[in-house]
Amino acid sequence: MKITKRQLRRIIKEEKAKLAEAWGSSSGTGQSPADRATGLYFDVKMMQQLGSLMDGMFHNAMDAARADGVDDQEAYEMILAGFHQLIEDEIMEMRY
Repeated sequence: MKITKRQLRRIIKEEKAKLAEAWGSSSGTGQSPADRATGLYFDVKMMQQLGSLMDGMFHNAMDAARADGVDDQEAYEMILAGFHQLIEDEIMEMRY
């Protein structure tokens, strides 16, 4: 089956519109950039490994904070702030 250039352009335009709808457009609808990056570019196995490492770090830090007499809510907030700082520091070292 042969198609004309006009038909091909129409098909491409339609498919592009479907992708924009599925992944969100630049107007802010659809998925967030973080969701898109996670879904498109992040390796699932590496994400699972990172999640496992973070889980272990979190529980170790909570145990250590409890041993120091810090209440759970304060320990939780401190550890989350520590994670944020760690991630920010690492991102600042990354350059593409």
